[in-house]
Amino acid sequence: MPEINIPFDPANFAGGPITNQFMPLAVGNTWFYTVSDGTTDTVTVTDKTINIDGVKCVVVSDVVKEGKKVTETTNDYYAQDNAGNVWYFGEDTKTFQPGGASKEGSFRAGVNNAKPGFIMLADPQKGDSYFEEQAPPAAVDRAEVTSVMASASVPFGTFNKVCVQTLNTSGLDPNDIETKHYAPGIGSVLEVDVDGTRQQLVSFNGQTSSVAAAQGSAHHNLVQAMASFGDHQAGLAQGHATDHSENASLHHVLAGSSHQGA
Repeated sequence: MPEINIPFDPANFAGGPITNQFMPLAVGNTWFYTVSDGTTDTVTVTDKTINIDGVKCVVVSDVVKEGKKVTETTNDYYAQDNAGNVWYFGEDTKTFQPGGASKEGSFRAGVNNAKPGFIMLADPQKGDSYFEEQAPPAAVDRAEVTSVMASASVPFGTFNKVCVQTLNTSGLDPNDIETKHYAPGIGSVLEVDVDGTRQQLVSFNGQTSSVAAAQGSAHHNLVQAMASFGDHQAGLAQGHATDHSENASLHHVLAGSSHQGA
């Protein structure tokens, strides 16, 4: 099992946009998920940046709700190196509890011996393993790529043999095990915990132009497919599911473009 251990060097980061096809973090990108425990999760790439450990990082907002009540807010910090690997530089998280808010799990690379980890490789291959978080006692998480041709079916659509699948474990809690699926041009579409809890993608606002541009002729078809949804697509960013037939059409184009980049 190849252990990915690229030495961290701030000089390897140019500070540009995050264009990794399995984690496209363009400003304004928004993902809306439903979770089988009844909560929802909205992830949004903000226009904010922060310097952590000598690297300019993108700030991504993550808001968890139970109904209309916010139960957790997190700012996650990511940066892409010159080779295309997406690194994770920490998080500031706040969980709202009856006794008050908890910041447990928060950390930043370069503080208290915490180190940045990888969140998505430039060219993931089956068997690759790596640290996502290296910040004991706050977080010690690892990922192993278990497939680069995995399938996933979620409310947003079906992805047939185009997903990167990872097995994620925690060095702090042996029962914290989950499987994640990342679709090309979209990012995370499905997470399944060991207890069966599912987090599924319901909507994504589809700003994937940087990925499509790298995939040559697929660019025009992808943009046209996005444009065809018009005002309805704008509603996706607010957490509304699409009609099944529209999902199928959109993901046919996405799947076609992803095969060119696989």
